[in-house]
Amino acid sequence: MKKKIFACGLALCLLAGLAAGCGGKDETTTAAANTPGTVSGSETAGDATTAAPGTSNGGFSFDLKGASIAPGMKQDDLLAALGDADNTFEAPSCAGEGTDYTFTYGSVEVSTVPNADGVNEVNTIVLKDDLVSTPEGVSLFMGIADMTKAYGEGYTANGNAYTYQNGNAQLQFIVENDEITSIQYMLVE
Repeated sequence: MKKKIFACGLALCLLAGLAAGCGGKDETTTAAANTPGTVSGSETAGDATTAAPGTSNGGFSFDLKGASIAPGMKQDDLLAALGDADNTFEAPSCAGEGTDYTFTYGSVEVSTVPNADGVNEVNTIVLKDDLVSTPEGVSLFMGIADMTKAYGEGYTANGNAYTYQNGNAQLQFIVENDEITSIQYMLVE
């Protein structure tokens, strides 16, 4: 019984994550300047890089298994670079025709959605635990001071969400009680 409840709860969480891309815009406030330049994430801290091949986002990318992945990257390029995922979840797309996919690679979850041409592209990259970090060394369970030391004050704040914009990609930190509880890279439409 517990396994069924856990499986249902996990499925609901994944569907909620996919559905989040279907929501509307919230009101936001913007902090002081110093928007960071093009950066990449990494399972270990690394140098800044440009967007991953197969993308035109000009923004954030994340290094995983020796490959650079980024919001806007084509799903076929993602799978060619990373190979088989540890786990794959698929559901009908909330954005229209096609299928949304979520690929889990260890501590990183990558979701793809169909674009206007029906080609799946990376929509979000989520760091699931503190075994992975951004190249600047920011990981889950660190504080706001660590985030601003690494990325500056050029974020947009909306409640407990702190979002950095770069090209058509965002890097978002969710902070609760001065502890980072979520880090994700997102494609901006």
